[in-house]
Amino acid sequence: MDFIHFSLVLVLITFNYYFKIMKKIITLFVLFFAFSINASAQDKSIEFEISAKKDLELLISVVPVDNNMQMAFYELFKKKHTDLAAPEMTQAKRIEISSIIDAKLRASLTNDQTISLEKNPAVYAQLIAKVPSTEKAKKK
Repeated sequence: MDFIHFSLVLVLITFNYYFKIMKKIITLFVLFFAFSINASAQDKSIEFEISAKKDLELLISVVPVDNNMQMAFYELFKKKHTDLAAPEMTQAKRIEISSIIDAKLRASLTNDQTISLEKNPAVYAQLIAKVPSTEKAKKK
């Protein structure tokens, strides 16, 4: 009976030892994946900032804008890129985002600035993330 009791205690001690090791390994894996996901999210954030800066530079190349408005447009373009990269993005949401950006640009710019911007349809379409109409896409 003592031998069985001793064997059972030995098995429990061994199990406890391996359980602690497995717990540490699982914890390391969880931490590794948590940091990997966080790093990936930061990479995307940097991409959005770079894209927003390019949009702002494109706007400034066509229309002169003061520093306060530059910051506002930068934030607008950053939000545009963040929203457009959402995984549940649909065509209807893209059109809605485009119309919101269009309205905010028109409200923020003067009449002369808006006219100057509209004279460059390619630039304007890129800034508002205009979605090509389905009829034009089918013809091409």
